[in-house]
Amino acid sequence: MRIRLLHTEGFRLSASYAAVFAVSVLVMGSIMLFIAQREFRHQVVTFSRGEAVAIQRGFASEGIPEALEVVEQLIGAPDSSDYLLLQKGTKRLAGNLPPMEPREGTVSLPSAMPGHEILGSGIRLSPDVYVFAGSDTDRSQRVLKRMAQLLAWLFGAALLVAAAGGALVSRSFLHRTDAMAKACRAIMDGDMKARIPLRGTQDELDRLANTINDMLDRIVQLMENLRQVTNDIAHDLRTPVAHLRYGLERALADAVTPDDHAQALAAAIAKSDQILALFAAMLRIAQIEGGARRAAFAPIELAELLAQMRDLFSAVAEESGDRLDIDVAQGAVIRGDRELLVQLLSNLVENAILHTPPGTEIVLVLRVSGGRAVVTARDNGPGVPAEEQAKLFQRFYRREASRSQPGYGLGLSLVAAVAELHNAALTVVPQPGPGLAVEISFPLAADA
Repeated sequence: MRIRLLHTEGFRLSASYAAVFAVSVLVMGSIMLFIAQREFRHQVVTFSRGEAVAIQRGFASEGIPEALEVVEQLIGAPDSSDYLLLQKGTKRLAGNLPPMEPREGTVSLPSAMPGHEILGSGIRLSPDVYVFAGSDTDRSQRVLKRMAQLLAWLFGAALLVAAAGGALVSRSFLHRTDAMAKACRAIMDGDMKARIPLRGTQDELDRLANTINDMLDRIVQLMENLRQVTNDIAHDLRTPVAHLRYGLERALADAVTPDDHAQALAAAIAKSDQILALFAAMLRIAQIEGGARRAAFAPIELAELLAQMRDLFSAVAEESGDRLDIDVAQGAVIRGDRELLVQLLSNLVENAILHTPPGTEIVLVLRVSGGRAVVTARDNGPGVPAEEQAKLFQRFYRREASRSQPGYGLGLSLVAAVAELHNAALTVVPQPGPGLAVEISFPLAADA
């Protein structure tokens, strides 16, 4: 039976950390025991050499009798060590060890007890006299054994704690991933309002959940846009397609001469061009919304663009009986696509010229405020009712008063798409008097 708790990423991470910890404890424990063993042996040798030197001093002062007395005193002391005083190689004068071959320096001897070791120091007092002082290492070995047992218990306890912590982390991780999976399944089942719950801890799972929720919001928005576009296409294409079909039927029924057929074909081509232009505009908006044009971003001086708009559209505005002017502040540099920004400003100006009566004053204003470049397209025409302002930038939306004008209601939709591509805020600004003002706030190049 597969235990889910043991197959979570949290448990794997906890197990990995526990394994690293275990290896670290083993390595450090082994090093500590090795150092402790060396230190114990060094202390035993140092202490034994001190006792051998004491016997040597006694021998140097009064000869063998004094050396014998020192040995007897050391043997009689509590917790005494092991000693051996030899003469002429193998004759034992004193001590509690059997005779042995004289060796100087640090000496290790087998003990009478199996598995024990006597470690000490040997000194030649004279050519014929030799002394050895040593101690059984059993005591230090017992200390080392207890240290090893303590480390083993600590190691086991640490592993248990690590396993318990891993289980808790895995349980929490599994609970949160289950919540994510549940939300995703709900969305797959058609509940587009379902979202992944957040804990507010701002950890990596919270950030991931927040990003997924933002992505779902964007998907829902795109699906709603697609549904709206589908409905609008069905509505707005009905008339030109119906006209195209009616014209072709009429030509089929009434056209007699070659000129009649030519006129019918020209009218059909014109209607087809209108339909193709509509789809081209939709594809352009889709490309902009997809963000593909960000690769062409470069620093742009907005004052130059607004001056270009005045040069391009002043004559057009005058022909319509309107007046176009600009009011710009220098130094407003942003990063963007010049061609798309020209299209954005052109659509705003054309929209104002087309949908306002003669005598309207149209002004393009550029200001720098709060680290942003703010472009405002303002006119003093009849304006738009407040309840319709939120719909101005929807695709295919056209006011009833504008239905008599050519177009499909995509101009301001393209404006909104270009503004979003440039991380610009697009708003309709309330006016104290009649007219309409559209404000676009761009981040400056340093903040873009």
